[in-house]
Amino acid sequence: MNQRIKRTLNRTIVAITITLIATISYSCGGGKAENQVSSEQIEQARERARNAARRFVNREVKDTFELQMLLVEAASERSVYDSLPQCREAFDSTFISTVRTVRPDVAAELQSHLPRNQQQ
Repeated sequence: MNQRIKRTLNRTIVAITITLIATISYSCGGGKAENQVSSEQIEQARERARNAARRFVNREVKDTFELQMLLVEAASERSVYDSLPQCREAFDSTFISTVRTVRPDVAAELQSHLPRNQQQ
């Protein structure tokens, strides 16, 4: 398969996966009152996001399936914070910032698929 087609396919799968993750996480938390969280919980969310982002950018991806699995793995780390909006936002922004530091092209691609209110 030619490289351009592979890249297009990869981007399409990333876009679909990110859209699904964002949609699922928003639908799960809808209608709940915001819970009070401590600064320790927010810092823990940031640390988990940094670790998830490091695993994401440091792995060599051989195919689109492996890329999807890495995104699902990161989403499962994030899902812990679905009921804690402040922690969820801290996780998201830290994850994107960490990816942006190492792989700005990948971060831009991921961020372009987030809902408008989540983009930085």
